[in-house]
Amino acid sequence: MNQIVLSIVDVASREGSAPVNGTKPPPANLHGVLGDWAVVGYGINICSIVLSAVVIFTTIVLVFRNRSLIARPSMRISTSIAACDMVYSVCQMFIFNNDYMKQLSETRLRVMLWIMSGSSVSFVFLSSCMGIQLLLTVLTRNSHWAGVIQPYYEITSFFLAFLITHPYLYVFQTVMWIPSAQVFYLKDELEISRRNLWLIQWMWIFVGIVFLFFVAIFTYLKMSQVWREASATHGAPEKLDLLDTATLNALSEERKKYIRSVTLRVTCYPIIPIVTQTLLVVGNLLAAPPYWLFVLSNVLPSTQGTLNFIVYCMNPALDVYRKSLMTRLRGTRKKKVEKFDRLSDSESTRHLPSPSLPSSAFSAQKDDYTYV
Repeated sequence: MNQIVLSIVDVASREGSAPVNGTKPPPANLHGVLGDWAVVGYGINICSIVLSAVVIFTTIVLVFRNRSLIARPSMRISTSIAACDMVYSVCQMFIFNNDYMKQLSETRLRVMLWIMSGSSVSFVFLSSCMGIQLLLTVLTRNSHWAGVIQPYYEITSFFLAFLITHPYLYVFQTVMWIPSAQVFYLKDELEISRRNLWLIQWMWIFVGIVFLFFVAIFTYLKMSQVWREASATHGAPEKLDLLDTATLNALSEERKKYIRSVTLRVTCYPIIPIVTQTLLVVGNLLAAPPYWLFVLSNVLPSTQGTLNFIVYCMNPALDVYRKSLMTRLRGTRKKKVEKFDRLSDSESTRHLPSPSLPSSAFSAQKDDYTYV
């Protein structure tokens, strides 16, 4: 996000082709300091928008087919995160275009800044809710409390995120867009700006990242212990809260591998904000971040939609649907092979690589051709 704001640095130091920590960025143009990296950002954001839309559409279809999926926190949280990522990526595409940003009034700049900040904080809060779910069900075995609070994860995250960040609409004296630096400029006193920025955005993202970091580590360690105990459940293996030593039986090797797979997939939820938001927070800790950090802090958050799609596809709740889809695809391919085998000799000769080849040559090669 282009929120390495210039309220805490000298604007003149980034005008034109002024070096950033000894690194000379490209001259000001349509994409400002980012230059060709903005084009890369466009592509990543488009990909994130499309994949986020796929996640939302898939969830709607699956919920209509199986209403019980709405009770799965990971499904709802992934879909909510997809909505946040879509809003964020759309705003980011406008951000990468200096000509558009220069035309916006201060009010619209404040609104865009608020929407981007609210989406970013919502993303971290939603991921933290998944961390809380893991904390309650896997680490502390408080499944009762998890069941009590999990219906309110999404609405609470959205409400708090946009409430916390709404001071962007009025707190700072002036909000401007600096084309050559390609960042928002929040005009205010130095200490006041730092305090306000951290109170209304960066503190919450930083705390969320730290929390998710420890949840990911302890979840992995906890489940590693389960592997060593050769644990199994009488229920569905993706229900990690049922992995209690009181109900354990010896596992087959295939079952062990599946539990390892489920554990790694669930642990991916808290890892995404760590990957996409850490450098962004670091960049805002520095008065003059180096150019490479400036680029990464703009590009990495754009990958949230893509990463969320990957984790969504690995969701244990979708295992049945993935297997069903693969079975149907294999069945379709099998039918195609059977139909191919039933072709008459006259039909088969149409697909010969060369008219001069005898039919026996084609028959010998046909068995080697597969659709898999």
